[in-house]
Amino acid sequence: MKKINPFKPNSPVSTGMFAGRINEIKMLEQALYQTKHDQPSNFLITGERGIGKSSLMMILKDFSSGKFETLDHGIFNFLTINIVVSERMSLLTFIKLIERNIKRELGKVEAIRSFMNSTWDFVQRIKIMDSGIDKINVTEDSDLVINDFSYSLSETCNRIINPEKGEDKKDGIVFIIDEADNACDDLHIGYFFKVVTEMLQQNGCQNIMFIVVGLPETSSKLAKSHESSLRIFNHIRVKELNPKDRFYVIDKGIEEGNRINDEKTSISEDAKQHISTLSEGYPHFIQQFAHTAFEYNSDGEISSEDVLEGAFKDGGAIDAIGSRYYASDFHSKIKSNEYRQVLGIMAESMNEWIKKSDIREKFTGLDQTLTDALAALTQRKIILKNDSVRGEYRLQQRGFALWIKLFGSRGK
Repeated sequence: MKKINPFKPNSPVSTGMFAGRINEIKMLEQALYQTKHDQPSNFLITGERGIGKSSLMMILKDFSSGKFETLDHGIFNFLTINIVVSERMSLLTFIKLIERNIKRELGKVEAIRSFMNSTWDFVQRIKIMDSGIDKINVTEDSDLVINDFSYSLSETCNRIINPEKGEDKKDGIVFIIDEADNACDDLHIGYFFKVVTEMLQQNGCQNIMFIVVGLPETSSKLAKSHESSLRIFNHIRVKELNPKDRFYVIDKGIEEGNRINDEKTSISEDAKQHISTLSEGYPHFIQQFAHTAFEYNSDGEISSEDVLEGAFKDGGAIDAIGSRYYASDFHSKIKSNEYRQVLGIMAESMNEWIKKSDIREKFTGLDQTLTDALAALTQRKIILKNDSVRGEYRLQQRGFALWIKLFGSRGK
């Protein structure tokens, strides 16, 4: 009998399948409560790929918009706007996207639609350089645009928290700015948030919360744009799930599978331990290893053998994770086979620290090439440099090492 696989490695997990992150959720929930009561808090949320940032943002969106009741503060009703940053997004495009999304959410009521059109009319005056649309002769200065944006945003927020007859009362506005590590210089991301938050305060608007989400380098992107921009954010660094929460994720998946399938499935404790260890606590990886093991199983009980066979086979979990997370680092970001040889040598130590001298013993190239390789790989965030011990390096994840050893030589 064909069964529906309950594990979803290619998408954020739903709120009902969410596990762990209790401290982070409570911090964000308290911030929503503060923002509702005129004490706004802004957050920077960073973490590695696959660590569960998107899933955390999904549950935050469900809480802030009132789809689900929160743990401690009941039901909220924020207007929640989600923007995904692309590598080519300029400041003007960013503002246009925000305006467009707000209109989509609020424009269902005629009075609000008319209010929005007049309040955000400055956007229509912006000349988008690459669109061919020239509604004015001169592109407005970015400071003037940010000034107009801040005023329009504060007016909109004040309107929805003090609605007119027939309009839905909101608690404020929550912005989730995802994949902020993609921000290019033209977005001026740090400067934008620094100036906008200050101007909202000047305009008496205290019910807007900004949540910026991205890879760890997002911090440097913000600081590069405006060195003091980091001060406006509370910083949450999303870490690996602990073993107890890893087991919970697996058990919830099995429970969901048994709910939707007639044929029941169980899983051994050893199998769960293997999934926990292989995943290193990355929620996405837990989903991938569990998904593959579920597919590989044929007798109704997922065993250690099912997990390991599904993990290491060609096209299995490690192969799939590598294609999604590691292949670009190993192939596209590296043009030299000698640099790949360095990664191959490091992979023999998995993700343990290894001395440069130990790498040199196995490296077939020149000493200067090795030095250049380590510097380049560190700069590109492909390997980590030990700040406490001179001349030590390691791969970020054990899974990367396994993928290099198993599939790295396969080519693109």
